[in-house]
Amino acid sequence: MRKSTEKTSPSLKKLWQHRDELLRILTADHPVLIGTVTDTLRRCGNPACHCAEKPSHLQTLLQFKKDGHYVCRFVRQENAQAVHQAAQLYRDWREAMRQFQALQIEERELLKVQIQKRAIPME
Repeated sequence: MRKSTEKTSPSLKKLWQHRDELLRILTADHPVLIGTVTDTLRRCGNPACHCAEKPSHLQTLLQFKKDGHYVCRFVRQENAQAVHQAAQLYRDWREAMRQFQALQIEERELLKVQIQKRAIPME
């Protein structure tokens, strides 16, 4: 769609390189988890356990929205790492989307400057 010419400003070329990096993140085919993942210390419920006095069992919780309501689910310890990773990929995606939108605004302004430079002055 865009053609690299000698007249393209260096700032536009740099912007396009950054845009390509962001597009790689935005279009990556990794599973993402839309929700909040937190680790917390909990009690197990066994009165003879050391956690009866002070919560000490690590538990991973997943909070997400379903049908307009917030839902909280416990995550099995064997799945905790994968859930954390998928949630981090979604946070990375959201940040890339924010940067991509800012780049679009900056690109539009730079392109306006380019067209103004090529405009024929009216006298």
